[in-house]
Amino acid sequence: MGIAALAAALLAAGCGDREASRPQAADTGTDVAARIAAEFGVQQAVRINFQAATPEMRAQCKKAGGSGAVCFTYEIRLDNPGAAIGADQRDWAIYFHSIRRTFAVLNNPGFDVTNINGDLYRLSPNASFEGIPEGELVLEMLGENWMQFESDFMPRFFVVGADGEAHVIASTDTDDIDQLILPITHYDPQNWMRTGADENILATAESRFERYAQVAPAAADSTARLIPQAWRQQQLADAPVDVAGGITLQVSGLPQAATQAIEARLNLLGLAGDAYPITIKVAPEELPDAAQRSGGYELVTGADGAQAVAFDEAGAFYAAQSLIGLLDAQGKALPQVEIVDFPRFDYRGFNIDLGRNFHTKTMLLKLIDQMAAYKLNKLHLHLSDDEGWRIEIPGLPELTEVGSKRCFDLEENRCLLPQLGSGPDSNNNGSGFLSTDDYRELVAYADARFIQVIPEIDMPAHARAAVVSMEARYRKLLEQDRAAAEEFRLIDPQDTTRFRSVQFYTDSYLNPCIASSYRFVDKVISEIQSMHEQAGQPLQAWHFGGDEAVNIYASASFEDAPGEDPNKGDIDASYRKQPWSESPACQKMIDAGDIASTDDLPRHFAQRVSELVAARGIDTMMAWHDGLKRVESPEAELATPNNLVNAWAPLMWGGGEEGLHMAEKGFSMVQSHSDFLYFDMPYEVDPKESGYYWAARYTDTRKTFSYAPLNTPQMAEVSRNRDGGTWQANSDQPAAAIEKIVGMQGQLWSEVVRTDARAEYMVFPRLLALAERAWHRAPWELDYVQGRSFSASTEFVDRAALEKDWQSFASALAKRELYKLDLAGVAYRVPVPGARIEDGAVRINAPWPGLRLQYLNGDGNWHDYSSDNPPQTAQAVRALSADGDRAGRDIPL
Repeated sequence: MGIAALAAALLAAGCGDREASRPQAADTGTDVAARIAAEFGVQQAVRINFQAATPEMRAQCKKAGGSGAVCFTYEIRLDNPGAAIGADQRDWAIYFHSIRRTFAVLNNPGFDVTNINGDLYRLSPNASFEGIPEGELVLEMLGENWMQFESDFMPRFFVVGADGEAHVIASTDTDDIDQLILPITHYDPQNWMRTGADENILATAESRFERYAQVAPAAADSTARLIPQAWRQQQLADAPVDVAGGITLQVSGLPQAATQAIEARLNLLGLAGDAYPITIKVAPEELPDAAQRSGGYELVTGADGAQAVAFDEAGAFYAAQSLIGLLDAQGKALPQVEIVDFPRFDYRGFNIDLGRNFHTKTMLLKLIDQMAAYKLNKLHLHLSDDEGWRIEIPGLPELTEVGSKRCFDLEENRCLLPQLGSGPDSNNNGSGFLSTDDYRELVAYADARFIQVIPEIDMPAHARAAVVSMEARYRKLLEQDRAAAEEFRLIDPQDTTRFRSVQFYTDSYLNPCIASSYRFVDKVISEIQSMHEQAGQPLQAWHFGGDEAVNIYASASFEDAPGEDPNKGDIDASYRKQPWSESPACQKMIDAGDIASTDDLPRHFAQRVSELVAARGIDTMMAWHDGLKRVESPEAELATPNNLVNAWAPLMWGGGEEGLHMAEKGFSMVQSHSDFLYFDMPYEVDPKESGYYWAARYTDTRKTFSYAPLNTPQMAEVSRNRDGGTWQANSDQPAAAIEKIVGMQGQLWSEVVRTDARAEYMVFPRLLALAERAWHRAPWELDYVQGRSFSASTEFVDRAALEKDWQSFASALAKRELYKLDLAGVAYRVPVPGARIEDGAVRINAPWPGLRLQYLNGDGNWHDYSSDNPPQTAQAVRALSADGDRAGRDIPL
């Protein structure tokens, strides 16, 4: 059945027998839908999470097809404030989003729940429908796995009536989901736990206070502490220099655009002027030997001015950023120091996902500014995924006309299906793209700040936006020109394979066995390469994604899909096939001996893409490590001379050794491990925080700071696994594999990051800890020693040195850098304070020193907290941003 026919069948199934049940005109399904959209309230809540599952629920789960009988129940409450909806009024359906597969309505046989695709579901009345009474109707839903954070729930329910028009239920049309959900612990105080053996500590006012008291930095002197820290730094005088009169640049050997970027940052911080000069020149022969490498520099700040000598243009730019980094923008003071510095890694990157939810050019320009300020130099743009295509490609307008938008069009001729809480209207966070002008502007802006832009078009999996767009193109052109219609088609129309991707799509893979797929890939590469050339930064690396191209549900074992949840299963065994297993085009390749089986297709696809990349004169191809895991020798099997992989699997599941195994094969490695470097993970174990948590229940700034990219096994000694328990890591690979690690990268995936403000909340301040580790190797980071094992019981790591280093970093962060982020308009996460009652007084603390803390008392007003005069009672506590203009999340006491 084709996509259009399937969509029509689904819609018909949802609406029931219209002729038999259609009410009078005044009570049509269209009228009912309009009233539901305008008047109904909707609220969701977790009822029973997996850790508290009953035997009956486990049996229901197993019968429904849930993986390993791992299910939970949640509820959808419909609040009808008006007249009842009659049992004969069935010509409508409610659509909703769920990141957990939902199998059934347990307590009401009058509703069917159907998965449309991905996370989009339809809730429709059937022949047993008894109506919706005035007041509240509670529907108990059976779902797979669990929901532990409130951000698992999605907004923007919508209702469709007999006319096929979609209307958002007004009460759900918000990105502030607090009003749409009950607390995770509403029905059971243990519902925040994943299993009964969960050892995590729930973040409460009391537990935060205890934690902060143990690890919070002392009020150390951080006036001369750089972020990221310099290789060598010496203080020349105790008194800082007053730079209130402003700083002026005297630069030689630096491009004008880079000089203007530095001046723009000084102006942003209110420090542009002519009272204090900084002279910068490129003169590598004048540098100490250690700094004679790309990005190296020497900087001296004195009472009358500053001088910097750099190895190259990048070093000159970083010298200026270091001087700005030393500045106290509030006090207009600059410490007097001598610095010799250079980067530890050539690759210091950050990846932002624009596919799942779009983030604007304005936000990306702001991100580039902050990456430059902290010396990150690779911006990896995830420009496509199942849920969206985000870059204009001349000659293929359907990619943005259809693939960049979400709306309610079951045939998907105008847009993609709604996903991830976007709702049915095309003006939503799930819609948007970068025009060719936008992209060129971003590349040029990044280039002026010594940041390389690395575009990623994810394939052959995660390609649904492209597949649907090219199918819309095919249908549009078919009657006019069949050859043109088929030129860039991405599916084998005879392929009858039933599969389900990790994100629950049934049509999200392009076919690697047909020539038109490679014409498409080459077309996209060539057009993006042209944009780079026009922007003045030649395309140096192509990232083809490649991840999750093996169907985890078809895998014989969990080891075939590392990093994924071993509990995932499938409701229908017919979906457990490897994609393309019933494609005649692929069978033809097998028969010809080109591939052994469909299992070999991800490797074959990587080889073909590398040939296209190399033919375009691009030296480097990149992929997520599982996209190249079946390649045994990149030198022998790939056409590109340089091949990098992002090692993303969680360290707690052996991701560190798996990555080094790829290095041993000959791949260069970019450390990107999800349990430390994925910034879509929540900041703490609090259901109120947002984020996915399959790899880690929390990743705060300190955890990222503690990451050791050249010896990841040591993390088992200083961190806990997803369930809060201890874990063990072995150093099994030869130490020589470490030499293939060229850098590290942080990631922000956007499934539950719908707005730019939420993206900034998730990225900052963790980005600064990422920059610290990518630029500077700390003394507590151990060398990799083959055969060494780490766990909570070993004592190889100098924890005192780690703690001292963290205190220095956090003090500089809170006292200097947060205020700079405020001036730049960055909506970083203000931490949630801890609090407890001690000796009849309320004590409040925070993870970083110097933050302004407040408490709410009985008069309904917020008051500044002083440890010298603490209140006797308080209703809630909160912290403020460094400039005092923005409050973090408050918590009740």
